[in-house]
Amino acid sequence: MLRSFIPAILLSLGLAACHTNKPQPVELPPLMDGEARFLPMSEEQQTRLKSALEPFLSAETPVEVYFLAPRRKDDDSFFWCVSPAEAEGEWVSIGAISPDSLHKLAEESTSVEHAGTMDYWQKYELRCGSHRLPISTCPAEEFGVHIQGCSPVRSRSLHRELWKLMERRFDIQSRFDKVVQF
Repeated sequence: MLRSFIPAILLSLGLAACHTNKPQPVELPPLMDGEARFLPMSEEQQTRLKSALEPFLSAETPVEVYFLAPRRKDDDSFFWCVSPAEAEGEWVSIGAISPDSLHKLAEESTSVEHAGTMDYWQKYELRCGSHRLPISTCPAEEFGVHIQGCSPVRSRSLHRELWKLMERRFDIQSRFDKVVQF
């Protein structure tokens, strides 16, 4: 009887010796609505980000930024600056950003994971020559910059730059202040 257990014992010892102990991923608690967490980007995520931005990184001229604005009359409210469904909006030029800003974005290494939010999303499109790249942001910087085909990326500098373009074009901050006062 002992002879029948010896091969099983040796086999289990051999398997244990060959098995490498990989650290188990830590399970993170679920995010509540409006919460965000920041994680290091994987190599694959960084590759996708750089690939998406590649046509704009080699541009010698600033990249044009268009905002999807509502077609309805501007009623001077903050809500007017929220992008509608594409069928209800029109692309409006709000300015340009330099290729240097996009190089900085391509070097970002932190992704953003966030839960449902009641905040307002703004849709943009980067344009340079025949290249177009849809992106979106939320006024809350924590939710990152969403770039088509990529994981949301934490980029406070690009977020601020887009916000400045919106501010210049639509006087966003004063609109936001009016909404908050109510």
